[in-house]
Amino acid sequence: MDNKAIRQVIESDPFLKYVGVKVLVLKEGYCKISVDFREELTRFGGLLNGGAIATLADAAGGCSVLTLNDGSNQVTAQLDISFLKPIRSGPVIAEANVIKKGKSLSFADVQVYDGDGDKCAVAKGIWFFVGVRT
Repeated sequence: MDNKAIRQVIESDPFLKYVGVKVLVLKEGYCKISVDFREELTRFGGLLNGGAIATLADAAGGCSVLTLNDGSNQVTAQLDISFLKPIRSGPVIAEANVIKKGKSLSFADVQVYDGDGDKCAVAKGIWFFVGVRT
């Protein structure tokens, strides 16, 4: 799948569009995306909600896998996330690298950074190819 098509898939996905995900960089096996820090994505205390952080990590991992697949759709089979530090500023950046691509599963590592460039979360995920072309 070419980078223009991947960017279109990510940025036109209804949920990711609602959250405000933007694709910054696409390379083979790598994706860097961002989301603006907005009140709608925060929890009490002015911190970015953990679900918003997990969404960004999931989207980055899935995006990195898309750069290596044959155009098949995919779903997240597993996502493990560790929150290292609260996020109080943006833009929030997630970077993902595919660490292994198989026939039906791909594995990626993800790092999430706040607006100051501090690493605030790390994730490992597995994506399953469902065989439906995007």
